[in-house]
Amino acid sequence: MTCLVSCPSGLLVIGHLLALSSVNTQSEIWTNEVSDVQYGRLGSNVTLVCGAALDRTSVKWRLNRSSVLPWHHRVTSDGHLVLLQADRAAEGNYSCHDNRGRLIRTTRLRLGHPPGLLNVSCRVSNHSLVLCSWVESVKTLLPAQYHTSYRGNKSQVRMCVVSSPPQKQCTITDPTMWQHYHNINITETNPLGSQTTILVVKFHELLQPDPPEAVTAVGMVGYPMRLQVYWTYPASWLHDAVPFPLRFQLRYRPVGFSTWSTVESKASPLLITDALAGHAHQLQVRAQDDINPDSQWSDWSPLLQACPWSGSTAEPTEETFPVDYNDTDADPSTANTKSESSEEDGGSLLILLALFAGIILVLVSSLSVLMWVRQRRRDNVTKQELTSMVKMKSMPI
Repeated sequence: MTCLVSCPSGLLVIGHLLALSSVNTQSEIWTNEVSDVQYGRLGSNVTLVCGAALDRTSVKWRLNRSSVLPWHHRVTSDGHLVLLQADRAAEGNYSCHDNRGRLIRTTRLRLGHPPGLLNVSCRVSNHSLVLCSWVESVKTLLPAQYHTSYRGNKSQVRMCVVSSPPQKQCTITDPTMWQHYHNINITETNPLGSQTTILVVKFHELLQPDPPEAVTAVGMVGYPMRLQVYWTYPASWLHDAVPFPLRFQLRYRPVGFSTWSTVESKASPLLITDALAGHAHQLQVRAQDDINPDSQWSDWSPLLQACPWSGSTAEPTEETFPVDYNDTDADPSTANTKSESSEEDGGSLLILLALFAGIILVLVSSLSVLMWVRQRRRDNVTKQELTSMVKMKSMPI
């Protein structure tokens, strides 16, 4: 029988196999570093199990390949690692080794909180679609899943379809809009537990169209006090197969004025007949479901600025400036427009005051002349009466 020990080539083979075994052992430790994930609650005691019946003297724990562990810990008699009042600094990849350094088990530790109640809100922009979204009241710091459903007071449970990540909103299609109320049920689940939030809503009261779109306004040639205003239905409202009718509200005012004039209409366009001649005007339009009186008005459309026709321009003009005139950082050209409008308003006011003063002066002068003429007549009558009395006294009896 050939003895490998006595052969130099056999020693080389054995040495090569030992070296390869050592490399494979090291690879086994770190190539699949995390074999398990464990979740724990922040601020609580977390126990990591080594996985073998070993005593504490034969077990070595490491954190992220380092023998330095969180200072607030202890190792039990059976080799388990207990982290006391664990905080975020205790998170990481833990490995358990025997006294020869061989890997026994690896665990990734993640810390967080159980779910809390959610802050849920729903938006109803038309009759066929409801979008509900939510925000965590407790930042769990852990992965979560959501199960969502809804039910009307006279219908069966139906699903609210959760969107793709971040998965914090769901969509209800073809809701039973005219039922008195609905229960929205959202359950959040993470590795530390679950929590259900129930929201009672009335879809018909939440119904709020988006603002009207493509709002424009033009002056009418030869009419310095008229503006023709156009708009279209919001695109989201046309999502319904047969769109429900909307009613609209238009508000407008000359630039620099604080008071709005408001008028309602059921269709576009709408004619303004009392615009202030020679002045730019601000306009906005909003919409409401014409059938459902409990629905909400939409937000106002972006601010539009337009000018009525004036004799100096052959064509009507229109400008759109979605700006805040109270903003000191607004565009200088906009500020100049406001200043010029204010100056024109001041000049018009002075002219009106001068005319009023002239009218008052004429009235006072006329009254003075009338009173003077009347007094002269009275004086003449008195003089004639005195003359007659004198003549009568001079006549012989």
